[in-house]
Amino acid sequence: MDEPQTVADALIEAAAELIASSEHVVVLTGAGISKESGIPTFRGKDGLWTLNGEPPLNQYQTFEQDPRRWWEHRIEQQSDPDALASRFRDSEPNDAHYALVRLEAAGAISHVITQNVDNLHRRAGQQSLTEIHGNTRWLRCVDCGSRWPVEEFPVDLEALPPRCTRRGCEGIVKGDGVMFGEPIPADALARCEMESRLADCFLLVGTSAVVYPAAAFPQMAARRGVPLIEVDPEQTVLSDIVEYALRGPAGEVLPRLADAILRRKRAPEA
Repeated sequence: MDEPQTVADALIEAAAELIASSEHVVVLTGAGISKESGIPTFRGKDGLWTLNGEPPLNQYQTFEQDPRRWWEHRIEQQSDPDALASRFRDSEPNDAHYALVRLEAAGAISHVITQNVDNLHRRAGQQSLTEIHGNTRWLRCVDCGSRWPVEEFPVDLEALPPRCTRRGCEGIVKGDGVMFGEPIPADALARCEMESRLADCFLLVGTSAVVYPAAAFPQMAARRGVPLIEVDPEQTVLSDIVEYALRGPAGEVLPRLADAILRRKRAPEA
């Protein structure tokens, strides 16, 4: 009965050795890492979009046509949030988020790219972070790209849509989350591409690896011969090319992986 656990331990130790011996480890996280915080995934079995269908693909065009109406709807939702918005508001980082923070503090990982908009990596304390799809707790100017936490940008309800406060820019401000039909912010895309070029190891956590451009970054690294490590309960489209596939919930696997890596980081050199 102990054999599956022994095999899992052996895989974790092997993956830990690879990460500990790497110089620039980049992490890509998806919805699976936040599932254990009570936020449902979008794709896959029981995903929100699997059950309910995907949102309209022209969300950004609708915003551009009538940003004032979009803001009025946003304010209405804030006073009467739906179930998903309530989960975003009430969720807390889980052990997987904190494991990545521990690894960053020890110098074992260099950067986290997340597809999630739930703010949980930030709340856990992640410092080197690119939120490629934005953050529901931030706002962004569509012209200059400036970003603010919602708490730091008072919105005048009599002057919608709000305008950028950066000197020389009066662009319209929207929620930071990237809508369907909206380009990924150029600075976020450039940072992800740079980190992927520097990576000598890529750790994939809770991502289906089907959403582009995020899914392209580990593939870009793999084409250079960079090893991939996957933490996910299920097969993904990249499973066939990963060096190690650690099957299980991120909240269980990542803390064990972090412990194994940090043991190696603390061990005195021979």
